[in-house]
Amino acid sequence: MVVPSIRVRNVVPRRAGSTHQSGDQKLAVDCRHGRRRPTGDDVKGRRIEARPGQVVDRAESLSFQFDGRSYTGYAGDTIASALTAAGVGILSRSFKYHRPRGLLCGAGHCPNCLVQIGDEPSVRSCTRPLEQGMDIRSQNAWPSLDNDLMQLTESVSRFLPVGFYYKIFHRPRFLWPAFEHLLRNAAGLGVIDPQTPEGGYDKQYLHADVVVVGGGPAGLSAAVAAADHGSRVLLIDENADVGGHLRFDRPDETVTERIAQCRKALDQAGATILTRTSVVGWFQDHWLSAVRGNRLYKIRAGAVVVASGAFEAPPVFAGNDRPGVLLASAAQRLLHLYGVIPGQRGVIVTASDAGWAVAVDLIEAGVDIVAIADERPEPGPPEQHETLTTAGVVIHQGYTISAARGARGVDEVDLVPVDGTAAKQTSRCDFVALSTSWIPSAELATMAGARSHYDETLAEMTLEDLPEGIFLAGRVAGPCTAEQEWIQGSAAGTAAAAGGPSHDSTTGTTPIPRSSQIVVSPGSAGDKRFVCFCEDVTDTDIETAVAEGYDRIELLKRYSTVGMGPCQGRMCGLNSIRLCAQNTGQSVQETGRTTGRPPVTPVSLGALAGQKMEPVQLSAIHDWHVGHEARLMVAGPWMRPEHYGTPEDEVRAVREAAGLIDVSPLGKLKLTGPGVATLLERLYVNPWKDLRRGRVRYGIMCNDEGIILDDGVCARISDHEWYVSTTSTGASGTVEWMEWWRQSGWGDGVHITDMTETHAAFNLAGPLSRQILQPLTSRDLSHGKFPYMRARRAEVAGVPCLLLRIGFTGELGYEIHCPAGYARYLWETLIEAGIPHGLLPFGVEAQRVLRLEKGHFIVGQDTDALTDPLAADAPWAVRLDKDEDFLGRRALTRISEAGPRQRLVGFRTRRRADALIEGLQVVRPADRGAPEIIGWISSCRYSPTLQETIGLCWLPTKLAEQQDTPFHIHVEGQLELAHVHHGPFYDPQGERLRS
Repeated sequence: MVVPSIRVRNVVPRRAGSTHQSGDQKLAVDCRHGRRRPTGDDVKGRRIEARPGQVVDRAESLSFQFDGRSYTGYAGDTIASALTAAGVGILSRSFKYHRPRGLLCGAGHCPNCLVQIGDEPSVRSCTRPLEQGMDIRSQNAWPSLDNDLMQLTESVSRFLPVGFYYKIFHRPRFLWPAFEHLLRNAAGLGVIDPQTPEGGYDKQYLHADVVVVGGGPAGLSAAVAAADHGSRVLLIDENADVGGHLRFDRPDETVTERIAQCRKALDQAGATILTRTSVVGWFQDHWLSAVRGNRLYKIRAGAVVVASGAFEAPPVFAGNDRPGVLLASAAQRLLHLYGVIPGQRGVIVTASDAGWAVAVDLIEAGVDIVAIADERPEPGPPEQHETLTTAGVVIHQGYTISAARGARGVDEVDLVPVDGTAAKQTSRCDFVALSTSWIPSAELATMAGARSHYDETLAEMTLEDLPEGIFLAGRVAGPCTAEQEWIQGSAAGTAAAAGGPSHDSTTGTTPIPRSSQIVVSPGSAGDKRFVCFCEDVTDTDIETAVAEGYDRIELLKRYSTVGMGPCQGRMCGLNSIRLCAQNTGQSVQETGRTTGRPPVTPVSLGALAGQKMEPVQLSAIHDWHVGHEARLMVAGPWMRPEHYGTPEDEVRAVREAAGLIDVSPLGKLKLTGPGVATLLERLYVNPWKDLRRGRVRYGIMCNDEGIILDDGVCARISDHEWYVSTTSTGASGTVEWMEWWRQSGWGDGVHITDMTETHAAFNLAGPLSRQILQPLTSRDLSHGKFPYMRARRAEVAGVPCLLLRIGFTGELGYEIHCPAGYARYLWETLIEAGIPHGLLPFGVEAQRVLRLEKGHFIVGQDTDALTDPLAADAPWAVRLDKDEDFLGRRALTRISEAGPRQRLVGFRTRRRADALIEGLQVVRPADRGAPEIIGWISSCRYSPTLQETIGLCWLPTKLAEQQDTPFHIHVEGQLELAHVHHGPFYDPQGERLRS
């Protein structure tokens, strides 16, 4: 049964003369605020009757759980509105002191409403729509939200001052691991489950002549005006529907009709409207990023109208974080959107007419408003003043709030005169609605380059020097009436569509101040006064930090962490600046503000990553691999066989008989033209002009800093035709790199053809590989006719091929390149011919062992973004004295003269390779404390051929210079002895691969 508004008022009857007393007189609280056990009628506990403008559908009930208790809400509710309707006052616990926190802003700007839904942490419950069967959990509380033992932290808060983590736990050092474990467990809010299945994310590109950010009256009129001038318009609003603050202001049929007309006009003009979408960043040339659920929008705009409005921020007073202390706009949202009252007995604190309007709305909904405190000496609008007086509301002009007290919420508040000339007044209540400070939502404009200016009269930040293509309209430009918002929006939309000069579209009228001049309420004592609700930073913390020398706002932010929590300074930014100014003796303008950076609101990493669209490339014989039970692995964009049987058997087959591996993922490029040699001379550190036809040479490609980009072999087929191979993961990047330089003027008639996907490649390796291949071709494969590092065209089993005699595995080998259409036939022919000789197909794992036995490095595994060929133990490949200049020459010359600080070198150890994980640290033992890190392991495998563990590692040059130099690897808290090894581990003279 829905209780009529006339009866809700009588649920808590007012006793004349007892609801408000001066001095220290107090009465028992009428409504215990906090958490109570739900009842079957909880969905109606704080609900008023249905009214126009409400978004809840009372015909559809939704059941959900919060911390294991069952509740019921309506379709259209948010999680927070449903819990508030059920009488739940505590939604979360604070970060540092674990104080109880309740609904504050109702708009997703603060940290008070953060909850966990399943495995999704830090969900803003005041904006997340309620869904059937939701399992919602509170965060940052143990063992429960009602009884959080971590709240004992507040009892020792004197030992946890601002920046305490920089000041303690330094001694004794051996206890640091225990302190670290304690701090890490105490930090954070939600819980991340690493086993969570990946969600579906995507991105979309949008283009518009005019993008309007904000769907309130200013944004709507701007969008309509721009559309009327023929512009492609994109309107974005973070709320569930357009209308802005008009949606939760006092219902007005005329306003509702006006919004509907605007929406109809935009639909007819073909404008795009995105609701529940947050614009999170502005970047160069009006490139905007926006997020809607799991979708990231990348938007290019011709002009941007910022009509994002303003939002309320809480004042600083004792106990200002208690459940039941909320912003007046939050009370309006609850009332007009969801039909929920914030409590039964309330106090309004304001610095403008906005608070009076909220008081009238709540009174008409049946709420007992005990008192209203207005900082201004003059009363509010006469009509509202009369309504409040008739309702018996005690009106305090020139008063503000100094403290809120209560066991689990708000039981009473202290109201004090601003000028200190009268006595303190204590009012009993179960909630306080605050409307004392407004913050323009101007983050996007400041990112675009607009300059902030503090207006002492308005007590707000205003914007100046708007960059080209940025227009302001509405409350973001300063205080204005609703009608002025419509006018400003229309002017901004017209100017944006016409490409006019940037301006804030103000009407020239003098704005009426809406924000308080008070920084910290006078007489505030007895409880903490919070500036930053996210990080539990108090005004005392700010004062202490400034006294310790952090007297610049950017330093203060980083030291105290004020503004570094989930709200990113939206709630506390201005208060922290004003407190810093107060403690340094500077003006607010001189103090400045912190740099605003994207994202404006939190964005999930999944949304930034976008759709899982990694291209998967398959070789021409992929089906054969799958059919022969190959275990597949990801290698860059390719799926490759890791092994077919055991890697040890495959290694043994290559060393003793023969093996065949699919190397089709290697980049395969054909370069033609008279200038190919010159181009290669400039791109590679090796010389190429002296390479004769039919020869093959290994090459290393570097950037201008001498950093290794790629490596591979190049074969000169004829005077003007070359065949270049690259690493499998670097193929596409190498093609783009070559093309960029070719088109920059180094080409000289060179043409580059990417044959990576049109051709397949196999490596037939092993001492018996010549015996297997020779019967399949008429080409003489003898060493005299086809020696090592040569290239020959030949038909193999009737297939036209290019044969490269190279030896990555360290054995006699032939790399066979053929058109992809013949790949499977040729592969199966080679397998069939090799089986009588003991041939086995082998995969990437065996190849890595084989190359490691020869001491070959792999670009991207043994090298990183700072590796040069001199440090990578490949100085033999670098020709600093060649005639042609090349990329990296100057950098490599300097490195050569100074000598590399570290070197890539081989090592041996007795430890089994399965205990040595790539990436382990090489350390220098210390007599006391932790050992010094001096290097790392880049590759490590057990060699079945050598029957020992071998690998490659990075060591300081002096340590790496001497053969068999001992060093230590840090393995699971123990030190494992290893010894330096120079050169190949297997066949150091290369006799087998040259046979």
